[in-house]
Amino acid sequence: SLKAPPQQRWLIAHSGGLDSQLMLFLAAKELPKSAILVVHVNHHLQVEADSWAEFSRRQAERYGLKHCVVDVWPKDQSENAARNERYQAFEELMEEGDVLLLGHHADDQAETLLYRMLRGSGLAGMGGIPESRALGKGYILRPMLKCSREQLESTVSELALDYVSDPSNDKDSYDRNYLRNQVLPVLKKRWPKLVQRWSENAALFKESNDLLEQYLTEDLKLCTSEPDQFELNVWSEMDALKQSALLRHWLYSVIDLRVNSQTLNKIISEVIQARPDADPQLNLGAVTLRRYRNSLYLVPDMSERVESIRVVSDGDFDLGDGCLQVRGLPPTMKLTISRRQGGESCTPIGKKHRAVKKILHEAKITPWHREQWPLAYCDDKLIAVPGVCLCQGFLIEENHEFSVLWRPFSLSDYS
Repeated sequence: SLKAPPQQRWLIAHSGGLDSQLMLFLAAKELPKSAILVVHVNHHLQVEADSWAEFSRRQAERYGLKHCVVDVWPKDQSENAARNERYQAFEELMEEGDVLLLGHHADDQAETLLYRMLRGSGLAGMGGIPESRALGKGYILRPMLKCSREQLESTVSELALDYVSDPSNDKDSYDRNYLRNQVLPVLKKRWPKLVQRWSENAALFKESNDLLEQYLTEDLKLCTSEPDQFELNVWSEMDALKQSALLRHWLYSVIDLRVNSQTLNKIISEVIQARPDADPQLNLGAVTLRRYRNSLYLVPDMSERVESIRVVSDGDFDLGDGCLQVRGLPPTMKLTISRRQGGESCTPIGKKHRAVKKILHEAKITPWHREQWPLAYCDDKLIAVPGVCLCQGFLIEENHEFSVLWRPFSLSDYS
C-alpha cells in the first residue's frame, strides 16, 4: 500500500523508463502531492542523459510535483558503478522517515535470482530483491515487486503513458542484460509461470534465512559483549558448520557485510588460527579485522586522528579516534596532549616507575589502541596516561579532583 501518515515524505526514483513512469503515475494519484519529491539521477553515461533528465522534469511538472536532478559520475561504465553512485545519491537526499519508491518488478526479481545463482550466492542472496529495507535515515519500498513486466507494459499501454528507453539495455555485453534479453525469454517460453514461481521461491529463501538468523542472533549473544568484539572461547567449542554461519552472521549484523567462502577461510586460517603471539589482521573494506587475547575486533580506519592539542580548561575533546575528557584542571595548569611515540615512562600513583607500554599492556589495552594512546604532559613532564593512571607529582596530588580520561571510539561511533 502507498498509504502513509500525511507528514511522511515520498521520494520517487524516476529514470523516465516504463517502470518509473508507472510508479510516478500511481504515486501522483494515491499520495499527497505536497509530500512527493521526484528524483532523477543523471549518470552522464549516455549522450541522451541530459534529455532524460529534462523529460523527468517535465513529467513531474505535469503532475504538479517537486523535482530534483542529482548529477553523479560513476568511476566506469559498469552496472555496479552506476548503481553504487545512484544509491549513494538517494541516501544523501533522504531525511528522517523518508520513503524511497523504486519500480522493480517480478521480472527483475527473477533476473536477480538467476544472476546470483550463477555467481554462487548463498541463502541470503537467494532471497532476492527485498520488498523494503532501510536506507540512510529512511527506507526503500518496492510496491510493484510482485507484478510482472508484462502486467506493467499492459497497464502503461492502457494509460497511454510515454516513457524513454535506455539503449544500453540492449547491450548483451552486460551480464544482466544478457540474462534479460537472451536467457530468460527462452526459459519463460518453456516455463510460462517462471516469474511467478521464482518470486515465490525468493520469498521462501528469505523466510528460511530470516529464521536462521534468528537462531544465530541468540548464539551470537554468547560470543559478544560488545558488537564489534567477538569472543572466540565459546565459539571454538561449536561445531564447524555453526562456527562458519556465526562468523558470517556477526560480520553482517555489525558491518552489513556478506562474506564469501574465500574470505571466510582467510578469516579462519590467517586471523583466528594465526600463532598465539602474532598480531593478525585482515582488511574488510572500511574496517580491519584483528585478533587480540582470543577475541576478534572490528577496527575502523583511524587516519583522521588529531596528533596533539593544548588544553587550558575543562572539557570534552574529540581527537578523531576517541574522546578526551578533562575535569578539575587548575587555572594555572596547561596541558599538552600528544600521542605515544615509544620509550615513555612514568610513576603511577601508588606504584613503581615503569614504561608506559607496560602500563597499557597491564591495563589490557588492545595493541592498535596502545600505539596511538594520547598522553598528558605539563611543562614537558608526563603527568597522566588518560583513562589508565595519574602519575606522581605535586600538582596532581594537591588537586585530587583532577582527572583526564580517554575513551577510544568504537565502531558504532563511526556509523
